Amino acid sequence: MAKRRERQAEADAEVRGEEHEPARADAPREAAFFDLDKTLLPGSSLFPLAREMYRRKVFTARDIARMAADQFAFRAVGTEGEGRTSRARDASLEAIRGRPRDEVVEMGRSVAEEELLPRLYPQGVDLLGRHKRAGREVYICSSSPEDYLAILAEELGLDGVIGTRAEVVEGCYTGRLDGAMCHGPEKARRVGELAAERGIDLDRSYAYSDSINDLPLLEMVGNPVAMNPDHALRQVARQRGWIRLDYRMARRRTLLASAAGGVAATAGAVGYGLGYWAGRSRTRTRVLGSI
Repeated sequence: MAKRRERQAEADAEVRGEEHEPARADAPREAAFFDLDKTLLPGSSLFPLAREMYRRKVFTARDIARMAADQFAFRAVGTEGEGRTSRARDASLEAIRGRPRDEVVEMGRSVAEEELLPRLYPQGVDLLGRHKRAGREVYICSSSPEDYLAILAEELGLDGVIGTRAEVVEGCYTGRLDGAMCHGPEKARRVGELAAERGIDLDRSYAYSDSINDLPLLEMVGNPVAMNPDHALRQVARQRGWIRLDYRMARRRTLLASAAGGVAATAGAVGYGLGYWAGRSRTRTRVLGSI
């Protein structure tokens, strides 16, 4: 019991920012598993991809309108919702049916690089790096398409991803899933499968999520972290003494400061312009009066 408390204290300190020596080569293999939407990334990772697919005429206006409504609900309510998740899945699968995998992956790459990476919570990216420096394997685990997640993992230097797989035959998507959607208990099952394959000690590992839907995943690791938690997960985390992290307020303050700075800069520019114009007018009046 004392050893477990000591281990928990070390985990708490590390999550909150204290660096530790990398694990010894003979130590049990550890990992950190991160959800993506609303955990590492504000909002949905799929909506920017849907927007790009609409721009390239892969999605219809009706598809994008429905996804925009679902994105609004996702931000407002804070949970995925089975209906919204199913609609996004079905629309995406139908849109890519018959398309070459390389073409769709390239489309996802531009979205990931230009829209997702700049929007990741900086504190979340720092956590990824701390786990890597501590010698742990780091994975993104999400219901988003696995091919899409792999681009993010590559850019961030992570070890891999666990996501929803779309079936590919002869280099093209069939419009069907390859297995079940990576969500809830299925996500936990896939993590357990990976841990068995890689020899990862889950009791020494970490999992991060915002959603009560990931409770099966959080319960299977020794160091669960409720990160930007929804109301239900916050309650569970408080009752069980889990670490709770919330980066949403810091982001809102940054956005408000940026907006205020933009308004101030605009006001300053307008003020300068008006002052310059008024000065020019007075100078012109004096010159004309002396003629």
